[in-house]
Amino acid sequence: MTSRPVNFIAHARLKDLVGRGLINDDNVAIIELIKNGKDAGSNRVVIKFLEAAEEGDDSKLIIQDFGHGMTFDDIRYKWLNIAYSEKKGTLRKDGEAFAGNKGIGRFSCDRLGRNLDLYTKTSGGIINCLEIDWTKFEVDDRDRQIGTIKGRVRDIDDREFTAETGLPKFAHGTVLVIRSLRSRWQKKHLIDLRKELERFAIDPNGNFRISLTSADFPGDEVVNGDVENKIFEKLDFRTTSIVASIPGNGREISVSLRHDGDEVFALRERNPYAHLRDLQITVFYLNTAAKAFFKRQTGYRSVDFGSVFFFLNGFRVPPYGNESNDWLSLDRRKAQGQRRFLSARDVVGYIEVADREGTFQPVSSREGLVHNAAFLELTSDEQNIKSSFDEEMLYGLFHKIFRKLERFVVEGLDWDRINEVATPVDEDRLLDSDKFEYETERRRILDTLIPTIGVRTPRSHTVDVQINLPYVLRLAHSATASYDEFVQNLQEKFEGTSAANLSPSEKRDLSRFIKRQAKELAVKGESVQQLGQANTALHKAQAETKHQLAVEEKRRLFAEFESTADQTRILQMHHQIGLLSGKVFKAFDRAIRKYRADPDSLTKDQLFDLIERSIFDIDKIRKVSKFASKASFDLSTNKVKEDLVQFVQEYIESFNEVSLDWNIKVTFANPKQISLVRSFRPIELSMLVDNLIDNAGKAGAKLLEVVVAQRGSKVSLSFSDNGRGLPEKYKPEELFHSGITTTSGSGIGLRHAQKIVEDIEGRISIKDNEGQGATVKVEFDVS
Repeated sequence: MTSRPVNFIAHARLKDLVGRGLINDDNVAIIELIKNGKDAGSNRVVIKFLEAAEEGDDSKLIIQDFGHGMTFDDIRYKWLNIAYSEKKGTLRKDGEAFAGNKGIGRFSCDRLGRNLDLYTKTSGGIINCLEIDWTKFEVDDRDRQIGTIKGRVRDIDDREFTAETGLPKFAHGTVLVIRSLRSRWQKKHLIDLRKELERFAIDPNGNFRISLTSADFPGDEVVNGDVENKIFEKLDFRTTSIVASIPGNGREISVSLRHDGDEVFALRERNPYAHLRDLQITVFYLNTAAKAFFKRQTGYRSVDFGSVFFFLNGFRVPPYGNESNDWLSLDRRKAQGQRRFLSARDVVGYIEVADREGTFQPVSSREGLVHNAAFLELTSDEQNIKSSFDEEMLYGLFHKIFRKLERFVVEGLDWDRINEVATPVDEDRLLDSDKFEYETERRRILDTLIPTIGVRTPRSHTVDVQINLPYVLRLAHSATASYDEFVQNLQEKFEGTSAANLSPSEKRDLSRFIKRQAKELAVKGESVQQLGQANTALHKAQAETKHQLAVEEKRRLFAEFESTADQTRILQMHHQIGLLSGKVFKAFDRAIRKYRADPDSLTKDQLFDLIERSIFDIDKIRKVSKFASKASFDLSTNKVKEDLVQFVQEYIESFNEVSLDWNIKVTFANPKQISLVRSFRPIELSMLVDNLIDNAGKAGAKLLEVVVAQRGSKVSLSFSDNGRGLPEKYKPEELFHSGITTTSGSGIGLRHAQKIVEDIEGRISIKDNEGQGATVKVEFDVS
């Protein structure tokens, strides 16, 4: 037996793989070279195009930085050493992380042009000029190894440098003269490059500048000049925004919600994420006025500018934030609830990470990040992140923060309640919480903010909450004044008009008014009830208020139509079925037309998502048609704020006879008479109970016990059955993924159940019982 040593041979075409093969976009290539300049300690980079509108031997791109420069040994042993980077595992001289460290960004020069003249100089040193003809590497000879192709380094002085480049002498730095460009740089391409550069660097202190000029378009201000991006600073005073940050020590998350430049609340909570530190999330909501302002300031429509960008060590990571790049699943969520959720079109912002430890890893193509643990902790919209200090399962940080902004924008605060409970006081006294004498009112105002502040933030994680009480009161008074004006206009507009003749928009206005009136009476009824407990003389007033509330509720249900209760319920049922069936019809109609136009335009995942969402709506139709004539609650999609536990109990008891097809006995136990007031949609909560009962029946269970319990700050509803239990091939948390089922079903029921529970800010889990069957637990945080 003999053995012989062998070694890898690097062919000259390796240059193509690590150059144009990985860096496949001209703008990205230029950004890579700018990043190298900043990593070299330069405070500015100058970009110049010469005779570049058309391809040719005379076309040039000059990129100059004023950093540390390189010696001859640096060129020979570092710059020409493929994939070597002295930046790995180190920090810049200023203590910041390097923007790049893979050792392939230098091949951006090959992407951009066929020839390179690299001029570089250290402080007090000579100018070294490296000359490379990339076409010499573009051969297919088997024996042509990359190390056999020679470059040349010349030593030149300042006079020779100026004569060769037309540039003035420089003290230190690097000048890249890329010749015989591979692409044409016409005006539209330069505008796209400027647009990309405006979005690619975060530099709040103005310590790093980029200038872009083209000799082909002299004097054109659209092309030439310094690249700036101040849009985020300007937007802060004209819209609603949220900022969250984690310091370098990673101990806490700080959150601040602002409206029109003023802070509404500030929250501090423990950081439960093991891999997230030294980062900031900033998101701005774009209403119609903000979008118009955006267009005036930037020249771009907000949808063309982008959405939420990701910046790593000061530089943007594409394609995150680009139009149609739904990397945070905002558009997918929007499709599930057009009015409840915000999409990527509704917001603009950025996530900025200073990553000194290499936790976030760009892929080699510079198009995105590796989906490692840190990336999932930041971006996951599923409750699948394990807390680092307790047993909680969490959502990703972005969606924890984003949902707070979304809740404030979409649902707002309970301005009526704030005005109702807040005693008028001097604003100067409000500014000093120690002198605020109305602590009860202050706590009740805080309660109105809890649904927004506490979105996806467990109470046990909260460290401190600060409310800008004077500003919240001003917002409440402004909202009330706007509503009073709305009511006055409504009365003038609808006087003498029958409800049957109103347009859809007018009916929405009327519905808003009726609901507001019902809510005000409910508040009055609550107040009278509290007083009645202390003074029996007020019982008569309490009864009268209840009577008024019942009358107003009838007006809301009948909406001025003269009909019987049964007719109204049937009309409501027909209306709801029409809405849902129309939604399903439109979704499939669009899909069919899209497929007929281009069969390849509809992917398997898109089709499955369409089917899943449609089944959810069809299930609602089944529910409405089955129970609408008997329900004592509003079957519309609007939320009600009621005792969730009581609703589940009454639902199980009231519809037991309709559920005989489950062939299962369902019991309900609430031994400690626990109540849990939550905002929910009755139709969806009934679907949740149905799905859990149906799953138990499919698992062969004959008994399902629903038990309510409270432990500390958590209230739970446990649905325990005596069926076959969970399959061994799946982990319990995987059963909530689409397509995975414990029965012969479609694997959608538990996923729908999870969506419903998450919408009311709860958590759902499933596990095997110790003896027989399985238990699904729905859990909520309470104060």
